[in-house]
Amino acid sequence: RSDGDEDEDFSSIKPVPFLQLFRFASRKERVAICAAIVLSAIIGMCCPAHIYLCGVITTLYVDVKEPKGNLEFLHQIWWLSSLYGVFFVFTFTVGYIENWLHVWASERISQRIRSEFIASVLSREAFNEDEASTGELSNRLSSNIDRIKDGIGDNIGTFVRSASMFISGTILSFYLDWRTTLLLIWSGPICLLNSSLIPLLSSSASSKVVQLSDEANGISEEAILNIKTVASCNGEKTMIEVPELFSHLLSRDCTFHLQRYSSSLLSAISPSLRCGFITALFESIAPTIHMIFHTIGVWYGTVGYHDGRIQGAGSVLAVVGVAMGSSSSFTRLGPHLMAVVKARAAAAKVYSTIDSKPSEDKVLVEKIDPVNAEMRISFENVSYTFPTRSQPVLQSLSFSLSPGESLGLVGKSGCGKSTTLKLVTRFLSADSGRIVLDGRLLERYDKKKWRRMVGVVSQEPALFNGSIIDNICLGRPFTKEEVERACKIAYAHDFIMGLEEGYSTLLGPSGVSLSGGQKQRIAIARAIVSNPRLLLLDEATSALDTKSERIVQEALDSASEGRTTIVVAHRLSTIKNVNRVIVMEEGKIVESGGYDELRLRPDGIFARMIAAQAIERKEEEEREMAETEKEESEMDDAVKSNDSSVEVDDEQFPTTKGGLFSLFLYNKKRASITTILSLMRGVELPLLALSFYFVFSSLKDDEYQTTLFWTMIGTIILGIYVFFVVLISYTTHVYFGELTLRDLRIACFSSLMSRPMAYFDRKETSPAATSVLLSQQPPIALHIINNSMSNLIENFFAGVVIAVMTFGICIPNGFIGIVYIAIFFTTFAFVEKYSDRAYNEVVEIDKSGELAMEIFDNVSTIQQLAVESHFQERFDEIQMKRRKPLSLKIRCLSMVHAINESEVMLLDFMATTIGIYFVYTGRIDIKQMYGTEVFISWLGCTAICMSESFKDIITATSAARLLFKLIDPTMKEMKEEEDNGEKKVHGSVRADSISFSYPSRPQKPILSDLSFNVSEGRSLALVGPSGGGKSTVVNLVERFYNPTQGQLYLDDSPFSSISSNSLRSAIALVSQEPVLFRGSIVDNVRLGVEDASEEEVMEACRMANAHEFIRNFPEGYSTPVGEKGRSLSGGQKQRIAIARALVRNPRVIVLDEATSALDTQSEQVVREALLTSARGRTSITIAHRLDTIRHCEEICFVEGGRIVERGSHEELMERRGRYAEMVEQQRLS
Repeated sequence: RSDGDEDEDFSSIKPVPFLQLFRFASRKERVAICAAIVLSAIIGMCCPAHIYLCGVITTLYVDVKEPKGNLEFLHQIWWLSSLYGVFFVFTFTVGYIENWLHVWASERISQRIRSEFIASVLSREAFNEDEASTGELSNRLSSNIDRIKDGIGDNIGTFVRSASMFISGTILSFYLDWRTTLLLIWSGPICLLNSSLIPLLSSSASSKVVQLSDEANGISEEAILNIKTVASCNGEKTMIEVPELFSHLLSRDCTFHLQRYSSSLLSAISPSLRCGFITALFESIAPTIHMIFHTIGVWYGTVGYHDGRIQGAGSVLAVVGVAMGSSSSFTRLGPHLMAVVKARAAAAKVYSTIDSKPSEDKVLVEKIDPVNAEMRISFENVSYTFPTRSQPVLQSLSFSLSPGESLGLVGKSGCGKSTTLKLVTRFLSADSGRIVLDGRLLERYDKKKWRRMVGVVSQEPALFNGSIIDNICLGRPFTKEEVERACKIAYAHDFIMGLEEGYSTLLGPSGVSLSGGQKQRIAIARAIVSNPRLLLLDEATSALDTKSERIVQEALDSASEGRTTIVVAHRLSTIKNVNRVIVMEEGKIVESGGYDELRLRPDGIFARMIAAQAIERKEEEEREMAETEKEESEMDDAVKSNDSSVEVDDEQFPTTKGGLFSLFLYNKKRASITTILSLMRGVELPLLALSFYFVFSSLKDDEYQTTLFWTMIGTIILGIYVFFVVLISYTTHVYFGELTLRDLRIACFSSLMSRPMAYFDRKETSPAATSVLLSQQPPIALHIINNSMSNLIENFFAGVVIAVMTFGICIPNGFIGIVYIAIFFTTFAFVEKYSDRAYNEVVEIDKSGELAMEIFDNVSTIQQLAVESHFQERFDEIQMKRRKPLSLKIRCLSMVHAINESEVMLLDFMATTIGIYFVYTGRIDIKQMYGTEVFISWLGCTAICMSESFKDIITATSAARLLFKLIDPTMKEMKEEEDNGEKKVHGSVRADSISFSYPSRPQKPILSDLSFNVSEGRSLALVGPSGGGKSTVVNLVERFYNPTQGQLYLDDSPFSSISSNSLRSAIALVSQEPVLFRGSIVDNVRLGVEDASEEEVMEACRMANAHEFIRNFPEGYSTPVGEKGRSLSGGQKQRIAIARALVRNPRVIVLDEATSALDTQSEQVVREALLTSARGRTSITIAHRLDTIRHCEEICFVEGGRIVERGSHEELMERRGRYAEMVEQQRLS
């Protein structure tokens, strides 16, 4: 879609109504929220009551004539001050319970939303990957649901407290003096209107931030999960500006994905700044309004007291204090209302996924159980067109399949073979025509039960993070004997038993360290373990070596007996035993008949395909395997066993230490500016406290006019000053915060893109784990550099100033302030310690993000296996495990909140109780007493304001530490050492006695003393059994790993002396499993060479036999390929991957089964194109199909990590060794 389309689509999703935020709350959680709201209202009432008590005591201060030695006065004040203590205990207890209920309920609701989100994704039929990528879905699950949690948590409590405080305070103020109250009551509604305009004006920009955050996370996760493809394509030739903040850590080379990632983050700054400016504007208006009304109230009340209209001096301060306290509560609602706005916008995105239901549920309710189906399947004039295509994929397709019959589907890539299987498995619904099972529409059968009866083995197997037996069972109740029987049929049992942990061996994410053949065999075992009635084989043996393919094919032929079977094949030798073959072309059947019948048909299409592949049916020749080959697995040790694996020393992967102050202070210019602005804002509270002291003097003295006048003037000037300071400070903090957040994200992403592959082999830094960290933690860390840190600095400064002022009036009470500050920060450190520990425990336990990414990435496989409930249960189990450490964190945060709500009352109790004693003894007068009491009360206000930031800073500190661990501080140094200038590359590659073991298991050799030499322009082929070490050679040539012994040379230069960028610019890799990225076809071809011209792109596509099918798309080269290229067939994806390699004009080409996914005709053309393009270039080919490497000048047979034979095809055939044996098995003509 175009950008305009994206904006239009997103704008159509409006924020949900407020009450919809609670749609997933259970009855228990709703009761908790209601109870918390009632307690919040009670807390709100306590504040006016506390201020009224202050007014009563102030009246006694003003009215007393001789406080020194006045025992009655002392007892009166002590009795009233004891009420401060009662208020403290009551408010602390209620505040703790209230906050605990709010946070507990929001956590439980957010967990349920996550569970519902996963359930929705698992139940969505024909899931549209183009609509939302894995990264976008992951962001909705993490960041967006976290926003919902924030919106329904204590932010609601804050609003209720403010409303309760305003209502109760207004009633009390009217009771004390209705005239003054009528003047001041308007400040509350004006401040409320001011705060309500913030979400109204910023909701659009907030929604845009959510969208761009989804997009950025999608880009980063796509790149990290496919790190090897990104590295091999080597987009690092493109230069962009490296973030200033981390320029000392990073090189100035950044990948194509980093450009896209940086661009998305940069685009988010503008709407974020717009949100910040709107909030800053209205946040700066609020205190100005507050001070204007404060001045009016003080003037009217003081004059009224001296004129006799108001009885009691304390009533003046009580009315002004209650009215202003009530209205000021609304001035702090901006961030809390913004949290609700963001929650509503985020909920719209999350609910749009949850509310997407399978279309069939709206049509058919009653379903038929297919358990007794005979498997008589027929297609009747079935047509289908993909939504993004104008040409139909299937056109009036008709055929029937009898029970127990086997059918082969062959034809060029894109002719509709795989689409036919998707219709059978009901991932797609026909546009017209019918699919009938035993005389009834297939749609009438229960979908999950139908899929349980169908075994599917796809071309690209999907494995999950877990043990081998878990991957085969996936929660289904199979015995170990059944699993072993299936693995023996799939020729997987022997290599599994060769592992130390056997069937309990952990595979890691996507089974990344298994060879392609090993993964395919486990997938085959998984498909046949359930003894399915219908087998669908989509290139099931394409990834196997010759010996494995022959045995597995015989096993599949045996397993197909008595079962209805549909085989999709490019390799025609795999369908020799089917009952019937259908040849498809452009969605139509062009030939149909038996294998031999079609093979012998003169000038037939199938006969020409047979001739092109040059395969003869093998004569009756049975070889008994007398020995069991011990396969050298290429698995990473973290995959092999938790107990037996050797942990990689963390020193091999340096990290940057950092946290709260590291992130804040890294850019000293930004830190200096924001600190100065915070200090400028910090003078507000001390000056306000001082104004109350002068107001008291005005009430106490008969000659009050001059003092009152200058107090009013000073307050108005302070209000104007605060307006400009808050506007500038808030906007600056938001801008600098977004810049720093962008820089931090780019630094982490850039560092991850430059990490060695062994870094991602570790469980704790797997691609999924690091991707989840990068998407979830930056928004949390933003609080450090946003207004939370500003709030902390300004209020700490204000507290210090007020403490000094208190010392100047009364040294004993000054000590109270100092002791309290010390206790306050000690308590914070204690709470931070335990909260941080709880947070780390949650991060360690919570692998739901990684599991969710596996689910999003492989949802079709999960649905095909009908194991949605298994993955749902696993996800919910992790959610349950989070609850124990979360409860500790909730208790810590509730403790901070309770202190926040009650600390002023505690300070008033201490200051009044101690201070009045000094008045009684004559050490200080009553004015000094009132001054110290006011100052200490305001000192408590600064602590309240600081504690509001503690919750954010506690979690942000932990998040920052996790993010800094992703950054490699040695990256720039290593790149500078490696890059010693560009040299002309000729293309010879030499391996000199190389040995290799994966870093996590150095005692397990994969390659041993392996040597070869490929001169410039010559070709080398590596063949041998699966797991012998061939793909490991590719990993070393691409410098994903370095040899443990020996050296690789490009021309005469050791690989270690050449930068990875320069090396990969000279070497192009086409892998067995092609990976494409979201974007257009031309974007994918240009990956790593963004300056390639349109003609160069088209020429590369012509050489890869891709130009014709691309040109037939409505959008041509601008056609979006979808996530991982899912909108293309396997053959089309492979040809685009080949074009991506050729457009770089490399000196060395590495082909790892590059043509295995192509149909016969395309394979012939591409093979010729590769031969032509290889002229003048060095080529290294990994192959199982030996007819693809006969032309190579040297062939090396690799087995057990060693080269056991080498020579040309003719020379090796004459030796009658291992290579000749493999050729004999394939019987090349």
